[in-house]
Amino acid sequence: MQNTLMDLLKTDHILVNVNAKDAQEAIQALTAALVETGHVLPGFSEDVWKREQTFPTGLPTQPLAVAIPHADPDHVNKSAVCIGVLNAPVRFAQMGTDGSTLLDARLIFLLAVKEREKQVEMIGQLVKLIQTGSLLEDLAQAKDSAEALALIHKTLA
Repeated sequence: MQNTLMDLLKTDHILVNVNAKDAQEAIQALTAALVETGHVLPGFSEDVWKREQTFPTGLPTQPLAVAIPHADPDHVNKSAVCIGVLNAPVRFAQMGTDGSTLLDARLIFLLAVKEREKQVEMIGQLVKLIQTGSLLEDLAQAKDSAEALALIHKTLA
C-alpha cells in the first residue's frame, strides 16, 4: 500500500508547459493524464471540478500561488498525484473562503487517493512540500517532468 507522497509521484504524472485558459481546463488536462495511465476513471475530472466549486483549493503560497484540487475516491482506481506546471497562471478560489477571493495559481497538485482515510494525510504532506524553500520557483522553471521530479525528490529526501 502506498503511504507517502513520494510513492505517488511519477514522471508521467508531471506535466510541464501546460496551457490552460482557466482552472477547469487545467484540471481536465491533469485528470486526462491520470485517465491515460488508468489511475482514475473519466468521471474523476467532473468530480474534482464540482468539489472545487464548493470547497476551493487555492493556496496563497509564496512566491507562487498553488491549487491542490481533489475529490472523493469514487472514480479512483489507484492513488496518484499529478502536477501541472502552467505556462500562465489560472484563477482558483482560495481555500477556506466563499470563493470570492481568487488566486492566480501557476502550479497545480491534483490529488487522487483511493483510500478515503488517507486523503487528509496526503494533503498534509503536499502542504508541507509546497512550503519548502524555493521549490515552487524551481518547479515553475523546470524544463521537463524528470527535472521536476528530481527537485521534489531532493526536497522530500
